[in-house]
Amino acid sequence: MNLKDGVWLVGVIIALGATWGMTSQRVSALEKDMDRLETSLQLLYTIESRIAVIETEVKHINQKLDK
Repeated sequence: MNLKDGVWLVGVIIALGATWGMTSQRVSALEKDMDRLETSLQLLYTIESRIAVIETEVKHINQKLDK
């Protein structure tokens, strides 16, 4: 192995390391986005369940008022 091969090999290793670092950052950002999405979905389910309870109560109130 001569000097040119060594320089080329070092360049390839540096490029692979940079690519690995960028991929790692993107995966981390994607994980954060998924966490936010999960939190939003949990909030949506909570809101939906509260709306269902309110809807049931309004129906009961309307039935009592109709009597």
